[in-house]
Amino acid sequence: MTSQASTGPTTASESGSFAFTFGIAFAILYTICVWRNWPLFTYHPAVNKLDLLWNPGRSGEGPAMHWYGWLVVSAVGASVLGWIATIISSQWLHRATIFSCLLAVLWPAFFVLAVFIADRASFDLEFLKSAWITAVPGFIGAIAVSYFVPSQRAKRLWPRWLLIVPIGAFVILGYSLMPLFLR
Repeated sequence: MTSQASTGPTTASESGSFAFTFGIAFAILYTICVWRNWPLFTYHPAVNKLDLLWNPGRSGEGPAMHWYGWLVVSAVGASVLGWIATIISSQWLHRATIFSCLLAVLWPAFFVLAVFIADRASFDLEFLKSAWITAVPGFIGAIAVSYFVPSQRAKRLWPRWLLIVPIGAFVILGYSLMPLFLR
């Protein structure tokens, strides 16, 4: 008689799906939270006080810290996405990952292009500087490319996103924070 060891509530495949998805999603969500300044809470260390959502530093109480709030939002969002990744089929997971990563690249690329055009136009194109306007071509491009990527290629690319996406997200984050370091 042979006995099989219990793998617990999740299989190795589900744990791997959760870990890869969490790693990719956390980097993207953290970059978005810092860029849009969306902390879950603000911590005031000088007076040991927490405020819900974003709050400025108060006079005489020292600087406000939003970093902890960004981490919590990113971790909760990445955990939810990781949990969803354990439920859906691997084919849908690979397609969704390719779509999300392409969107994370195309949306800022279209935004930069739109700002470049708006700054050089001889007439008023200030509406192009809206991040939400540039979401449309970003979504369309991500849908089109992810639809045409063969499923075998999507499967091979999937683990590589875990290395590529965080590096790209943190490069974007570092570049966006550069004015703070150059003051």
